Amino acid sequence: MSSIFTRVCLPALSAALAILGSSGTPAAAQTLTPVTLRVDVFFYGSHVPLLYGIVSGIYRKHGLDVTAQTGRGSATTIQTVAAGTDQFGFADGGTLVKFAAQGLQAKQIVGILETSPAIILSMPDSGIKSPKDLPGRKGGFGNGSAPEQLFPALLIAAGVDGSSIQRVAVDIPTRDSLFLQKQIDFSFGYTVTQLPLMEEKCACKINVIAYPKYGLNPIANGIIVSTKYANENPDVVKRFAQATAEAIDAAVKSPDKAVDGFFEYAKGTQLSRPVVAKQWEETTKLLHTDATKGKPTGVLDTNDWQKTIDLLVEYAEVPKGTVKPEMVFTNEYLAK
Repeated sequence: MSSIFTRVCLPALSAALAILGSSGTPAAAQTLTPVTLRVDVFFYGSHVPLLYGIVSGIYRKHGLDVTAQTGRGSATTIQTVAAGTDQFGFADGGTLVKFAAQGLQAKQIVGILETSPAIILSMPDSGIKSPKDLPGRKGGFGNGSAPEQLFPALLIAAGVDGSSIQRVAVDIPTRDSLFLQKQIDFSFGYTVTQLPLMEEKCACKINVIAYPKYGLNPIANGIIVSTKYANENPDVVKRFAQATAEAIDAAVKSPDKAVDGFFEYAKGTQLSRPVVAKQWEETTKLLHTDATKGKPTGVLDTNDWQKTIDLLVEYAEVPKGTVKPEMVFTNEYLAK
């Protein structure tokens, strides 16, 4: 019997050990490249395809072991990616332009929020439905976020004199609270974050003034990577970009499954399922601009970036001529 075991069982055991490797884990798993993805803030609906891509195995299929982590704002996320602390980030294009003007080298490689989600919110009984209704009213102005920075441009585009608008300077959580308590007449935010949250809390249909309607459409959030990491790891970056585009397409096709994946990964979230589902639904409306409709998911347009840069030069103190589109985005990693 021992000779039979030697002839039959030992070769099989040796083959099994070869497959498992010395650590006892599948060899295929050992070939996965570990990378971190730092999002902008807490996990919310725009991150649905990213988290779904992790739990569904899409990233693993592309040879990547992805860990997604929450952030503290796009500015911090961009800095950690540039420093090499994180390999990839989900961050705002306008904020990336501002850093590029200061010499930071990173690019957006997959567009997600290609159309701006920036909005002004007002309660249904406020009488505020367009910019012309804002004079004489009181608004909550947070510090430094895109809708507030571009508010002067919105007034100009709408032909509105904003000199009589009362401006209450507050942090963003306080601004949202004042809005819900109707201590301010209007607030700022995004269709993919604040809008579903505020509507759940007030159990009402909030009035929205959308910035893109008035020609103000800066590139918002997408996947960024540092120039240094991309130069040193082009294959990893290409696999991540293409896996992300695949995950977006999968989440668009099967939103319920994708939202399930979100909650499977973001176990500690305080957001309700209806809010996350609505945030993802709003995100799907913004995946393309007029220039990128009909093009593959994630592809970005040079003219869209130039318009973003021009807006920031005029309204956000970006020095003219310091940033060109090719400094802040590329489609090269999405090419098959």
